Amino acid sequence: MAGRRNEGQQWTRDRKIAAYERFLQSFTAVEIGMCHAYWEERDPEGVDWEEWNAALVSVSLVADSDTGTAAVELCAAIEEFSAFPFGEPKDLQILRQILGKLDAAQRNFVRAARRSLHPSGKQQVPWRLGGPPSWSDVEKIHQRDNDLGRVIS
Repeated sequence: MAGRRNEGQQWTRDRKIAAYERFLQSFTAVEIGMCHAYWEERDPEGVDWEEWNAALVSVSLVADSDTGTAAVELCAAIEEFSAFPFGEPKDLQILRQILGKLDAAQRNFVRAARRSLHPSGKQQVPWRLGGPPSWSDVEKIHQRDNDLGRVIS
């Protein structure tokens, strides 16, 4: 009986890991696609919204309420970024706000996902891997574009 319960718990944990991985991978692909479109002042073509939505559904099947809430927060940040006028000149202040929200939402999701996988584990990773570029990287891209003569507001 205990063996079956452990197998069931392991199966559930494996499903959570797979859903969380898929969601974060899809988030990264969407975020990178939109950042490229932003810098190139074009519409974000090629962003795989179907995969993004499928990954979100996968999370909704296995997430506890904290992880689900964090996923919704990340979705809201992506939605705000997708509403940005991509074909217009860049506005670094708006971009900074959006990337800040994406960064915070991604961190919250990772923390919530880790807690759902290891509820008794108090130790959290003190750094972030992946996700939106750091603001110093954005400023470097901005400077590079200025040096190349691209118009940036």
